[in-house]
Amino acid sequence: MAEEEEDKISSLPDTILCHILSFLETKQSIATSVLSKKWKNLWLSVPSLYFKTTVKGITENFQFNDNVYTVLLSRDAAVKSFRLKLIYDYPQIRYLNGPINSITKWVNFVVQGGVECLDLRLRITGWVEEHYVPILPITVLTCRTLVVLKLFSYG
Repeated sequence: MAEEEEDKISSLPDTILCHILSFLETKQSIATSVLSKKWKNLWLSVPSLYFKTTVKGITENFQFNDNVYTVLLSRDAAVKSFRLKLIYDYPQIRYLNGPINSITKWVNFVVQGGVECLDLRLRITGWVEEHYVPILPITVLTCRTLVVLKLFSYG
């Protein structure tokens, strides 16, 4: 019978593990919490959040919004990098104000928390009109910590 190999990655300091997790999508980072007791709450301190999804209906949209809010409100550390790649694959989004307002609130939340990198990529397939694109909060322009701002498909 082979001897159990030593878990070398878990022996690394939490700061290094959080840095490694910052290269993953937030969903994958959270999934590491089942690895061991040490990893259970590690995702709460990862300095980078990356949300990526394609929303194909209203139910998916509400679930995604809830997930983002839960992650933002659960954290025990500042968000240094906030990346969002969101594709709305249903043109009916134009009739809903909520999804677009949520994005604006998320941006405001991380900007007020001292974000350094803000990368927002939004696409609405099949239909695009300028007034349905999220409006960046004025706090983005006055944020002293913001170093990188990337916008794609913004008005």
